[in-house]
Amino acid sequence: MIHAKPIKSKPILYAVCLPEMQRIAKENGYNLLVHGSMDRDLDLVCVAWNDNPVDPYELLEKLREFLGALRCVDAKGNPSYNHSVLPGSRDSYILHLNYGFNALGHHTDDQWYLDISFTPRIKKD
Repeated sequence: MIHAKPIKSKPILYAVCLPEMQRIAKENGYNLLVHGSMDRDLDLVCVAWNDNPVDPYELLEKLREFLGALRCVDAKGNPSYNHSVLPGSRDSYILHLNYGFNALGHHTDDQWYLDISFTPRIKKD
């Protein structure tokens, strides 16, 4: 019996979307870089590329709209991106593309998401 290798569709989707996401980031003052394998999620780093980039939440919302990502909100109705602080004081946010449910409505681990971190900006005096 021959077993076919599974098709890894996540890296394909992420790679197809990347150029447009980079264009959106650049228009809003950031350089958007990939790090990681793209096997499970898409790990991205945003680096301020001019002195006045938009607020990270504004860029996240524009990327969410482009990707058709899920709109998560907090109790007050404000956008929520599962914020955490990573080493190097990077602010990290998650954009969920899909939570993964099977035909019976049971949760699966087939999550498609972007993990986007922003490097700290140095304030000029």
